[in-house]
Amino acid sequence: MEEQNLIFTLSGIRGRAEKDLTFDIVKKIAIAFGLWIDGKDKKVIIGRDTRPSGSFIEQALIEGLSLSGFKILNLGICPTPVIIHAKNKLNIPAGIIITGSHNPQQWNGLKLLSAKTFLNTDDLEIISVYLENIDLNSYTKDQLNTVQNVEILNPIRDYIQDLLSHIDHLEIKHKNNLRVVIDSGAGAGKFVTPQLLNELGCHTKLINNDLLVNKDFPREIEPIKENLKDLIMEVWQGKFDIGFAHDTDADRLAIIGETGICYPEDIGLAVITKYYLENHQDINKKIFFVTNLASSLRFDAIAEKYDAQIIRTPIGERFLTEEMDNLISNSSKNRLVFGGEGSCGGFMYPYFNNTRDGIFAAAKIVEIIVKTGKSISQLVAELPKYYSYRVKINAKNIDISSLIKKVKTELIKEGENVEQINNDLKFGKEKDWFVLIHPSNTEPVIRVISEAKRESLARVYCEATAELVKLIIS
Repeated sequence: MEEQNLIFTLSGIRGRAEKDLTFDIVKKIAIAFGLWIDGKDKKVIIGRDTRPSGSFIEQALIEGLSLSGFKILNLGICPTPVIIHAKNKLNIPAGIIITGSHNPQQWNGLKLLSAKTFLNTDDLEIISVYLENIDLNSYTKDQLNTVQNVEILNPIRDYIQDLLSHIDHLEIKHKNNLRVVIDSGAGAGKFVTPQLLNELGCHTKLINNDLLVNKDFPREIEPIKENLKDLIMEVWQGKFDIGFAHDTDADRLAIIGETGICYPEDIGLAVITKYYLENHQDINKKIFFVTNLASSLRFDAIAEKYDAQIIRTPIGERFLTEEMDNLISNSSKNRLVFGGEGSCGGFMYPYFNNTRDGIFAAAKIVEIIVKTGKSISQLVAELPKYYSYRVKINAKNIDISSLIKKVKTELIKEGENVEQINNDLKFGKEKDWFVLIHPSNTEPVIRVISEAKRESLARVYCEATAELVKLIIS
């Protein structure tokens, strides 16, 4: 069955557009989602990134949701953080975002949202069962009334106004003289980030902002160093103060320093974290920083310095969202809660938008540079020093649970104190070093990630662990 080629992850359903995600398959997913919602309030918000395949997927989604009796609020092309902000502000109980996120252009996906966050594994399993048993022939065209069921809304202005209320934007605009290059990668962030930074007083230059004539993206989508050569060169040669890059749905942020350095993904979040903690020392609140297992040890060092509590969750945005919700709802007002996933650069500030938000992160970095009078390189130099190293291992047709069990057994035999959360294994020495073995949620690979205070040690730990995993696979 075609459905078997789809990848179900904690951030939704992914597949190759027009091969795995065909019009009929997407329509059936929408119907299955409606069956999962059951008799609850049938209102849903939808939106998409700029992938050309998003157009037919949007139409298929609307047809399937209409057959399921939904009232649909369609935001059109819109960044994921903006869609989630609108969903929460309007108190809409369900959402579907059409995006392949940082994956290559031939892929697309559906991020499925419940009342508070992304669906969990059990929910997705129920939807997959419904999906296998849906017969589109049992639905007639007479049941379709998409015009009556769909309302169009542009939430971008509302999002920007709410965001500015969490930034000293008038002071920033008055003092700001930053020259910024924005590489949207022709993603949905191009409709928001330039407008926002211009309102903050930045002098912006846009590159890679539009799809090519053949509808291809102007660069590879994931905002990592090897894909950002244009941005690195533009910042360095043009003597700009900073460069920002997004993926197609703008939940990720990459930062290029004024010297042309592409910083590791977690650096922006670390700069924001340090700034928040430094500037909240005089408040009578307990501060909680929430991040995941894979994020840098520098967050532990920063939190310890400023007497904040760090909480680590399993990998996956929904776990951070749930933890932050619990910390806020189960307490008095004597708490400040924020965080993010170091691997993507997106900042999560639940009082504004409890989702990773690359747009908000860019605005906060601008605010910090202007208010401190320091360059991004100076701010980075003040952070605790750690070095990371990564190896990716092909895990196609591998029984992941069995493999992880065997790897854990071997590591324990070698004297390591191994922590397991779901299928992730982590071991190391407090704030000195760690190694994480993480089977990807989005593709058939295992990522081995290490970090240490010395670059050579990070590499040795990572490569040794990767060799162990490869040996057990073979």
